Amino acid sequence: MFEKNMRYLRKQFGLSQQDLADNFDYRSFTTIQKWEDGTSVPSYDILQRLALLYKVSIDDLMHKDLTKQKIKVPILGIVRGGEPISAEENIIDYEEVENNEYKNDEYFYLEVIGDSMRDARILPGDLLYIHRQNYLDNNDIGVVLIDNEATVKYVIFTKDKMILKPANPEYHSIEINAELINTKQVKILGKVIHNKINY
Repeated sequence: MFEKNMRYLRKQFGLSQQDLADNFDYRSFTTIQKWEDGTSVPSYDILQRLALLYKVSIDDLMHKDLTKQKIKVPILGIVRGGEPISAEENIIDYEEVENNEYKNDEYFYLEVIGDSMRDARILPGDLLYIHRQNYLDNNDIGVVLIDNEATVKYVIFTKDKMILKPANPEYHSIEINAELINTKQVKILGKVIHNKINY
């Protein structure tokens, strides 16, 4: 279990084997490699330092499968599935996810209000799991900020426009020209990864 946790935690913290070796003043990463392939276990003093570095207990490091532990991801306010709504970044609650779905502050949840994405099965009360990023591929479902108001839509790029397309024929697309994008009144907040349905 220890070797599995060592590989997992090192990657979660964005460290290479050499980075970890440098942190412990080893000349090369060979010692780290041995920890991770199970051929060597560090001394108790080193285990204490590893536990402190990774913010876990020694017992958990040695005996628990930390890759299966759940952690809490913040729900940062609401997003309109319809007309844009004022953006909120206050933490209103948390949802638990598996550790391997979450790294640092790259992911967050938003609660949906409105039904403009109904046909994509995004309904009021659902929780959207968002990867925080400032770019999208064509036809991604994304969260876009327009003059400090957030909305979730399919995002389509043409030569000179960004089109925010609903998944409900009762709503119209929002067309944003290049001038508006260039004046930074429009900002991509992230990509929708999945939708947590609440009944």
